[in-house]
Amino acid sequence: MIQDFKQKKLVEYLKDGQKVLIRFGHGLGDTILFMPIFEKLKSLYPTVHFDLYIESGQEEIWSSIKNKDAPGYDLVFSLNFPMSEGGIHTKPEKCCIDEIGIQPITDTAKLPKKDSPIVAVHFQGTALPGSVSCPALIAYQIWEEIKDCNKIPVETHYQHVFHNPANRKYSFINVTARDLKASLSSLFGLIQHSCAFIGIASGPFVVALASIPDRTLYLEKAHKLKTYSTKQIATVDINNYQSGGVKKWLQSLPGS
Repeated sequence: MIQDFKQKKLVEYLKDGQKVLIRFGHGLGDTILFMPIFEKLKSLYPTVHFDLYIESGQEEIWSSIKNKDAPGYDLVFSLNFPMSEGGIHTKPEKCCIDEIGIQPITDTAKLPKKDSPIVAVHFQGTALPGSVSCPALIAYQIWEEIKDCNKIPVETHYQHVFHNPANRKYSFINVTARDLKASLSSLFGLIQHSCAFIGIASGPFVVALASIPDRTLYLEKAHKLKTYSTKQIATVDINNYQSGGVKKWLQSLPGS
């Protein structure tokens, strides 16, 4: 394995027909900066077969071999991607000059567009908490099922001018809008940029009805959905909640 490039740069080792592995065991930021260099290297040396090894979950986005010690390579390089603090070059430029041996380039990888992992939730009603609010134990179960789907639950409960002091935050909720200034623009934006909404009969629920109805789940208690809308919205009965109901619904959404 070659990891010292003081005397000889990476490209000086390359010959037609070689099979080359580049190990890049660095963090996400460095990998995003390095990928344009890797693509440039492949375009400059089309007769060399390059493979890349990355780790720490980055192989979810970019193609990587699974074993950094895989046999069958003519050359294996481990890049240091040297620090550039205090210098005149960026990290990618310094890598090109100090390790690769090509003209310096600075760019970032083009990242694939992904859906938001945020699930907006609302458990407590303002005017009729007794007949609409989700009990704490069921709310906790739903919160955990959202996390089990690798989503980020966010409580969309703003303490607005009509806030009901009876609606104290449930102890398990650790991501909430309660501490933010109550703003309709903030509420609309949060729900519109969420992958789903799960909630009781409330203002945020109706915002979801108007914004993302196909990704809205109504937590029904004493008031049927038809009280609020004729839209065909997914519903679960929180009076007789069946464990896994929210998780199953989330997993059924496109892109999940």
